[in-house]
Amino acid sequence: MARVIGPLMSLDASGSFAKSMVFAKWKGINYSRRYFVPMNPKTANQGKIRSYFTQAVNSWHREGKEVKDRWNLAVRGQPLTGFNYYVAQYIKYLLAHEGQAPPTPFLPPGSV
Repeated sequence: MARVIGPLMSLDASGSFAKSMVFAKWKGINYSRRYFVPMNPKTANQGKIRSYFTQAVNSWHREGKEVKDRWNLAVRGQPLTGFNYYVAQYIKYLLAHEGQAPPTPFLPPGSV
């Protein structure tokens, strides 16, 4: 990924160019990369992990404000959000417990 200044003789550029390059912006930084078509093998394991992500996100949306605040507090000073941490820990729990959902409310590790 190359960082670019004034891509395509403009201030900003986004999208693909002749199916050879892609221009975009990430966290305010313009960049370009080679165009490629992502693979999607649709394996059983990939489907399982995708369903775990769906379960984790749906669970986050059902949690109350107090629980969400505890997750946000658990990552204070780190470069991720409470949502990111929640989803990661939820999926880790599902993997360790053969897909069985954790008890609710699902709290950050080490919290009482």
